Amino acid sequence: MAAITVRDLVKRFGDTTVLDGVSLEVPDGAFGVLVGPSGCGKSTLLRLLAGLEEPTAGRILFGERDVTDAEPRDRDIAMVFQSYALYPHLSVEKNLAFGLEIRKVDPDEIRDRVATVGDMLGLTTLLQRMPSELSGGQRQRVAMGRAIVRRPEVFMFDEPLSNLDAALRGQVRVDIRRLHSELQTTSVYVTHDQVEAMTLADVMFVMNEGKIEQAGAPLTIFNRPATRFVAGFLGSPPMSFIDAKIAHSSEGCVARIVAKEDELCLPLDPSVYREALADGQPVVLGLRPHEIRVVDSAAPLRARVLLSEKLGSETHVYASLAGTEITVRVDGELSLQEGQELGLDIEAAAIHLFDPETGKSWW
Repeated sequence: MAAITVRDLVKRFGDTTVLDGVSLEVPDGAFGVLVGPSGCGKSTLLRLLAGLEEPTAGRILFGERDVTDAEPRDRDIAMVFQSYALYPHLSVEKNLAFGLEIRKVDPDEIRDRVATVGDMLGLTTLLQRMPSELSGGQRQRVAMGRAIVRRPEVFMFDEPLSNLDAALRGQVRVDIRRLHSELQTTSVYVTHDQVEAMTLADVMFVMNEGKIEQAGAPLTIFNRPATRFVAGFLGSPPMSFIDAKIAHSSEGCVARIVAKEDELCLPLDPSVYREALADGQPVVLGLRPHEIRVVDSAAPLRARVLLSEKLGSETHVYASLAGTEITVRVDGELSLQEGQELGLDIEAAAIHLFDPETGKSWW
């Protein structure tokens, strides 16, 4: 196993810069996840780590070994792709063994490794089947098994769950996390799915437009997003944003929301914002749906229901607050009608503030 270190990595295709000075570190034995929207550069970064693309500038190290210019076969990696990439004319057993046979591993060791991986992934009864006889989830397990049987220094996953339905994605996601706990091999996983990123990662890298916006533990990033982009990308439903201005009064620092419909003031956490913000300064408020509580309709803070989506255990309510649409997550049993007024309560500590020009958080 080895830590992965990337220093000032740049990748250009002609005049287009896909990666712009990316630096990161995945500790030895950790599960690192690259997450971001389509086109942010995460798959290109993975291909550079794997040696499938050449960087324009920068360095890539596996442990102390500089692999920037090394061929893929010399990097001791194993990849699991979005497409299963199984050999259709070979059985599950032969698919698992093929890479070892190419490397001329001893046949007895090949049998032992295949048996171990088959037991680990629940493939023992499927070893003689052909890929066409397997379900999507079973095929993806075979693809993972083919990587595991290699016993590489680094695992790389390129959106491996994208072709699976929701139920299978959840099942295979648990399999991947369980396997990592057992194997403790350094892994890099690419996804645009925030649920996969949050549940799988030891360390998460949120990418946007060829750069890493924020890196760290998933819950740390979720609770303290460094930028408006990160705050809006992570979370389902996503964070709501409202334009406001800072106002200082004898009662403390508040965010004043002025709109045609109404004028509202939300108190801010004095331990966080008292010294940082000037009177009259424009800000963007960020409100997570689960941190907004519905209370008595006579409460000072009121919103009007625009639409509600019942999802069983919870309901997502889209409402107008001072002329801005926000999302509130409530109990699934709560019945709400379009046009109904809601009383809301928002704790000061739950309010995120962002600079309207730079998008950076005021934490």
